[in-house]
Amino acid sequence: MLLITCPVTRSDELVPDRRIRSVDNHPTHIALHVECPACGAVHVYRTGRRWEQARTRAADRAADRAAAAGTARAARVGVPA
Repeated sequence: MLLITCPVTRSDELVPDRRIRSVDNHPTHIALHVECPACGAVHVYRTGRRWEQARTRAADRAADRAAAAGTARAARVGVPA
């Protein structure tokens, strides 16, 4: 059994193993293709330590770019830091 969150209805659903349509093994993660009981669509759920590390690094880079853009914008406007 899997506990998933349907991205369409935003509801938590308990899904039996027989609803797993396929499993793909990638270098950074494992992708489960699961038929959703709430909406009937097939959703992809990714899991794995390296997948989470990559997502965390990407989020950190985006935060750094946003902070740098804010500093540059303040410098152009002449706002004291």
